[in-house]
Amino acid sequence: MSALTDAIAAIREALKLADDVKRAGETLKEIARELREHDRRITRLEAQWETALALSQRAARPAARLAGERDRDGA
Repeated sequence: MSALTDAIAAIREALKLADDVKRAGETLKEIARELREHDRRITRLEAQWETALALSQRAARPAARLAGERDRDGA
């Protein structure tokens, strides 16, 4: 009986390990999905930041030109 009991215990342990591996795989899959979502969000934020920076630099240039024209006109 002892050999049979050991075999059943080994099978149970193997099933438990297989279940643990399956759950770890599912968790890893979820983490990978979240990472892709965060990467997309960061990419969108970077694009928005670059656009805002470019627009603010454009807006600052005409103001600087106007200030230079005022200085030349003596105002």
